[in-house]
Amino acid sequence: MTTNQSQKKHNAIEKCLQILSIFSIDKAHYSLKEISESLDFNLSTTYRILTTLEGYGYVLRLRDKQYTIGTQALYLSAIYTHSNHLDQIRPIVDNIRDISGETASFFIEEDSMRICLYRAHSRDEIRHNIEQGTRLQLNRGASGRIILAYGKRSRDKSGFYKDIRDRGFFQAVDENNPSLFAIAVPVLSHSSKFVGALVVSGPVNRFNSSQKDTLIKLLKAQLENITIP
Repeated sequence: MTTNQSQKKHNAIEKCLQILSIFSIDKAHYSLKEISESLDFNLSTTYRILTTLEGYGYVLRLRDKQYTIGTQALYLSAIYTHSNHLDQIRPIVDNIRDISGETASFFIEEDSMRICLYRAHSRDEIRHNIEQGTRLQLNRGASGRIILAYGKRSRDKSGFYKDIRDRGFFQAVDENNPSLFAIAVPVLSHSSKFVGALVVSGPVNRFNSSQKDTLIKLLKAQLENITIP
């Protein structure tokens, strides 16, 4: 393959990914013209890429000629769920939400960011509306501190992150939102490999020392139900 051919192939792949990336929860349907204009692609290129993506099941063309994400995304999601142990972690996160009445979440590290993989929102109207897939700074928040303490800073022999590991949890108040608290604990495999951070969060006006102790006990009790090899 020549350099020119390789560059064209790279550009085509990049355009496929750009098209897939514009779909969101807030806007799940796009017309051909909308996609073309949003990405500044010409119509023929956009149509050609969409046809290819449709053929592989990544997009679906609806009766009104709009496009949406296709069923292949479900298959990839199932693979991702299994490989990241979400089939085990989801019911535990749901259980923490149901018992505590607060929002519960599971975060992992990816590309030096913390990613919310699963979130069970509190049924209370006052809550922190971060959605699944949200990328946040790694050096902030309870989940970020846990991820660093058991990840990049796991070899620290003393100091802030060593103290977090000694306690086995991290409490954050007023870091991302002045009205919220969060407590996170590490999820470890049976071989002591760090998997991610399990978090419970809620309004700071409901948070006190008694609530803190109760939530830490709940989080640690739920960790016992995780059987990751």
